[in-house]
Amino acid sequence: MKQILPLMAALCLLTGCAAQSAPSVPASTAPPPTAAPQTLTVYADAAALPALQAYADARGVTLTTTQDAESADLAVLDAPPAGEGWRDLLGDELLSAAASRAGVTEGPCYALPLGDTLYAYWADGAALTALLGDNAVTDLQNASWEEWQAFAEAFTDWVQDPGATKVTLSGAVHSLPETMPEGLTLDGLFSAPDFDTALYTPALLAAGSAPTAETLAGPLNGLCSALMLEADNTGSTPLFCRSTLSALAAERGAEGCEGLAAVPVKTDLVDSDLSTEEYNLTGLLNYPVLGCAGWLAVPDAADEAGAKAAASAILWLYSSGEGEKTLTETLCLVTPWDTASDKTAPGKQQIEQVGAGILPAPPVDGAAAAALRQAETALQTAEKRTKSDRTAFVEAAAAALAEE
Repeated sequence: MKQILPLMAALCLLTGCAAQSAPSVPASTAPPPTAAPQTLTVYADAAALPALQAYADARGVTLTTTQDAESADLAVLDAPPAGEGWRDLLGDELLSAAASRAGVTEGPCYALPLGDTLYAYWADGAALTALLGDNAVTDLQNASWEEWQAFAEAFTDWVQDPGATKVTLSGAVHSLPETMPEGLTLDGLFSAPDFDTALYTPALLAAGSAPTAETLAGPLNGLCSALMLEADNTGSTPLFCRSTLSALAAERGAEGCEGLAAVPVKTDLVDSDLSTEEYNLTGLLNYPVLGCAGWLAVPDAADEAGAKAAASAILWLYSSGEGEKTLTETLCLVTPWDTASDKTAPGKQQIEQVGAGILPAPPVDGAAAAALRQAETALQTAEKRTKSDRTAFVEAAAAALAEE
C-alpha cells in the first residue's frame, strides 16, 4: 500500500531543518519582493483569507474582497484554472523564482498552490470517547463501509430517541449511552459540507493512473453511497464536520482545533472497483486525504497595478519567514516546498498523520471541479435520491474526471 506522497519522505519541521526536496531558491536568498502596494483586491474563501490578511497587516496594505474571481487582483481558487483568462505566472521573473520553490519550473503555470492540508471528517475526540467509549477514534478510523453505514443509521435513531445502542466498529462492539453525555448537544451525525475536490481522491486513486469512465464507475458509485448517507443523516449541531484542517484553523484558530480527531471519509468501495495495484482497499478506506487548500492565480483582467499587488502577496507567502509562518502555523498547512510546523497541536497531528499514511489528492482542474460541484449539488438536493439520481451523478462525475 502506498501510504504517503514521495515528497513527504523529506518533510521537515520549521523548528528543525530546512526543506530539502524542492529544486528551489531558499527563502533567505529568494529575490526580494517589490515595494508593497497600498491596496489589494482578492477573491478568496474564509479558509484562505487569513493568509492574505496576514500579508496585508504585515505590509500595511488595504485588503478588499470581491465575489467575482475575474475582477480580483489575486484569486484563491479551489482548483487550478486551465489557462484562458489567467496569467502565466512564470512570465514574471520574481514569481518564476517563487514558483521554483514549489518545484514548478516549466510553464505555462496559471496558479501556484497555497499548501496542503488534511481532509477528513472531524470531531471532538473527547466527545467520541464519551459517546462510544475507549478506542472510539481508532475504531471509527478503521471501520468498514458496512460498519460505518450501520453506525450512521444507528446514531441518527439514537439522537432522536437515546437509549443504550450497540454498534460495531472495526470488529469491536461499542455502545452509545442511555442518555446524551453531559455537555453535548447533538441532533445529527453530519453537517452540510462545502464542496471540495479532495472528496473524489479515493475514487480517482481506485480508478488507476489514467482513469476512464469505465474504471471510475464503480468507485464513484461507492462515493455516491457516502453522499447519500450524509444527506440522510445531517443535523444543525452534528458530531462530524467534513472539512480541511486549514479551513477549521481559519475558522477557530489553531488553538481551537486542539483535541479534534480525523476520521477518513468512508465510501462503499469493493475490491472489484480497484483498477490499480498501487493502492489497496484498506488504505483507500482508512487513510485521510492530503489535498491542496487553494490555488493562487492572477486574472488576465488585472491591470498593471493589480498584477503587481498580487505578485507582492504571493512573494510574501512564498519567500518570507512571516509568510511561511502564516501558512504553517496560522493555517496548519504543509508548504509547497515541504515544510510544516509542530508548534501547534493540530500542526503536530498533521505531521504525524503524514508520516503514518495519507491519500495524495490528484489535481482536478477548474472545469472539472465546476462539473463535479453541479453533479454533487443535484444529488444532495434531489427530493428522494432515487436510482436515477445515482446514475446521473455517477455519469456526470465520470465525464468530468475521465481522461480522454
